[in-house]
Amino acid sequence: MMRAAFLHGQLDVRLEQRAAPQIERPDEVIIAVAYTGICGSELHAIEGYALSKRTGDGPTPAPLGHEYAGVVSAVGSAVETIRVGQRVTVAPRGPCHQCDLCRNGGSALCRKTTQRGGSWADFIAAPQKLVHPLPDNAPLAIGAITEPLSASVRILDRAGLRSGMNVCVIGAGPIGLFAAVLAKQGGAANVIVSDLRPARRALARRMGIPVVVDPQADELYTVVMDHTLGRGVEVSIEAVGLEPALSQAIQVVAVGGTVVWGGVAPMGMTVPISPNDMFMREYTLRTSWGGIELFERTIRLLSVIDWSPTVEERFPLEQVAQAVAYARTEAAGKVLLQVAGG
Repeated sequence: MMRAAFLHGQLDVRLEQRAAPQIERPDEVIIAVAYTGICGSELHAIEGYALSKRTGDGPTPAPLGHEYAGVVSAVGSAVETIRVGQRVTVAPRGPCHQCDLCRNGGSALCRKTTQRGGSWADFIAAPQKLVHPLPDNAPLAIGAITEPLSASVRILDRAGLRSGMNVCVIGAGPIGLFAAVLAKQGGAANVIVSDLRPARRALARRMGIPVVVDPQADELYTVVMDHTLGRGVEVSIEAVGLEPALSQAIQVVAVGGTVVWGGVAPMGMTVPISPNDMFMREYTLRTSWGGIELFERTIRLLSVIDWSPTVEERFPLEQVAQAVAYARTEAAGKVLLQVAGG
């Protein structure tokens, strides 16, 4: 038996005793979870937001967790690249490599993915193809941020960031903050971050972001124009998924710039866009969904940037309810559930 957290209904997260996973397929790997993150998408689900069209009744209760790192405890007979005792992180899903999207270079958008969630638990099973070894100099707590960090890497890929550009990131939760740090490391001339939460603004400063804005105290548009000689930013990133952040990302982008919406918005939300303004400013509006195809590149970044300030907020698995409440209201960085001590 093992401990595992399940969502029973809105704001109803329970830690239960369940049967531990066993090797059922020759390509499977069992991981003893060390650290697992609380994602914004999970918080949306816990709060009752619908994030995608339902194709049928999902599992009830629903397993939680998809960002994690741990130690391999067992492998199937066909597993060749992973060994017992290895420190690993795991992609929560992988492309099928069979559909039209995959065959035409769109594997990042594959809708027939192999998915494995349920990492808010002592153990989890995953197919070998989703399991990635961690470098020796990457602590397991840092390894647990690979999935959200990969989403930030993809956001900057979608933005087409080049050295010397000005960047604004709206929303300094983990994905927004990671994107801001990567932009700064990637040669952005100015990086401006905006967030309502004081703890997140403090962490952004600690991570070296030069301009951090409280949008309730200062108008973001004015701050951006003051720091860009009235031009706006070449790259505008939204990492909230709610208004007014979505609209603000468009307001602050420069003529010919690129807006990337990277936050997950609830189903049914709409945003007014002026086609005339888009035409006259000729900005590009893009979205960015996940980063599963970028795990190898992302893992290289785990040990070349000091991410440790972003993973200091940790709760033992038995305090999962308190961790969720904290993540919803007070957290600065990535809230981790510490499962097996790391």
